[in-house]
Amino acid sequence: MRSTVPYDPRVSRTPEQRFVGRLGRDAIERYRRARALLGTLGSAVLAVRTPGVAARRVIRRVLLMQIFYTGFEAVPLIGTVSVLLGATIVIQTELMVPAADSALIGKVMIAVVLRELAPLITAIVVAGRSGTAIATELGNMKVSSEILALTSLGIDPPRFIVLPRLIAAVVSVLVLMVYFAATALAGTALMGVVIANIGLGAFQSGLSGALTIYDLGLFLVKGVGLGAIVGWLCCHYGLEVKSSPTEVPQMASRAVVRSLLGCVAYNTLATALFYWTVGQSLR
Repeated sequence: MRSTVPYDPRVSRTPEQRFVGRLGRDAIERYRRARALLGTLGSAVLAVRTPGVAARRVIRRVLLMQIFYTGFEAVPLIGTVSVLLGATIVIQTELMVPAADSALIGKVMIAVVLRELAPLITAIVVAGRSGTAIATELGNMKVSSEILALTSLGIDPPRFIVLPRLIAAVVSVLVLMVYFAATALAGTALMGVVIANIGLGAFQSGLSGALTIYDLGLFLVKGVGLGAIVGWLCCHYGLEVKSSPTEVPQMASRAVVRSLLGCVAYNTLATALFYWTVGQSLR
């Protein structure tokens, strides 16, 4: 028989958990999130070996489109930022060390721009510009059930959606890093001639003297790692959208913030390992 006693909302209220219970619940939730995060990357990597010639052609087409949007369309922005940054370094060096020779400016450019700013600023630009678009696009696809439709048609979402964007982010960051470094050095040389009257021969000598074979390895490690972080996290949080359109901007913002934090942490770790490994050789 149904009770006629008036409904008391306090009866169905979930009792408050104690500290140990909350700690265990948080640990389980963090484990689930970490497992889902690694699952996004693992499924995309394993999708490389999935057979299907027709699928490879489609993925290649999607990959080229993503590289065009992520890399080629970001060239004007990267070029402007790098030239202005190179000019700023020349001005600051001239103000702090008025008697600095051209070779010293070349060494500063290698240590500051090539090893640090070129990888990090490129990754930040790609994350802010293309990472937001990737997370928003995948979130809208999830809300409109396009991901479910692709799955029902036998199309593997990690291979068709995540893998091209992951590879495009890595390739774009690597190419834009090279472009950033080249334009920054050119801008520094130009502004140095105009402002500080530096000699191009001494400036080139400083660059070649500070540049080592280890810098190529650091450049590749940072480019591949930073690009993978941006593509991976933005795809993951875009696919984390459930069913509400209001989740899309929230996940897009979370994707960009986590990507930036991940890029800064990875860049710092790579730099620390680089100087810890080859620091004596550089001296």
